[in-house]
Amino acid sequence: MNAFNTDTARVDAMSGGILRKGIGRIARWLIASQVALSRAFDQLLPRSFRIDGSKDFKQRIVPSYLRPGLVVYDIGGGARPCVDLETKRRLGLKVTGVDIEDEQLAKAPRGLYDRTIVTDITTYQEQNAADLVVCKSTLEHVRNTEAALATMARLLNPGGTLLVFVPSRNALYARLNVLLPQRVKMRLLSAFMPDRADHLGFPAMYDHCTPRDFCRFAANYIVFPVYVLWRVWILAYRAVAREHAAESFVLIACKPERPLCEVPR
Repeated sequence: MNAFNTDTARVDAMSGGILRKGIGRIARWLIASQVALSRAFDQLLPRSFRIDGSKDFKQRIVPSYLRPGLVVYDIGGGARPCVDLETKRRLGLKVTGVDIEDEQLAKAPRGLYDRTIVTDITTYQEQNAADLVVCKSTLEHVRNTEAALATMARLLNPGGTLLVFVPSRNALYARLNVLLPQRVKMRLLSAFMPDRADHLGFPAMYDHCTPRDFCRFAANYIVFPVYVLWRVWILAYRAVAREHAAESFVLIACKPERPLCEVPR
């Protein structure tokens, strides 16, 4: 290749790089504008529609059940447990992390887990080990939700508390999550939510993940017009289905101090 061809190739490469950067800037501006419009639209809705269930669970609900010296089992928390290191040390908590992937547990803040267990929560057999069992955004990924809940119930000491947050199978995004191929979902997450794609891209089944099913067991899209249609759907669905229209929900259950029924001797 002569000098002229080399210079031409360099110019073409520079032009291509500038073009890609320009397209990237335009794409980021478009995404940011749609997010801003969607947030502005949310201000027109009742406050209950604007609560981020995931953040509310981690920042308000879980802390309200923490007491000094508790033994806490975090189910599926992996790299992002529900209790932070400062809170653990301040309250003297003993935290066990339970996850199906040891790589995820290894990514957690150093010193947060006193013990880690790599297992499938649907088949784990330990009993009467925890004062508080916390499970956030995990049960939608298991194939047998009822078995997972039974395991967590066994893990609790008598009088212990179970806190579960799960996205509902009834949610529009959950339906799309089930229908879309995993490859397509990962590409969309990488494009629109690159900072969260690593912990939002796990395959999801949503087995019995509805408020009705959980009660029986226990006896954010970017394009603004689409966002508006989604919110209108939620409003209409809630008018018909009431609490079963929730896009996510929390189960709070307490294990009895003694069996509800005792066989006379």
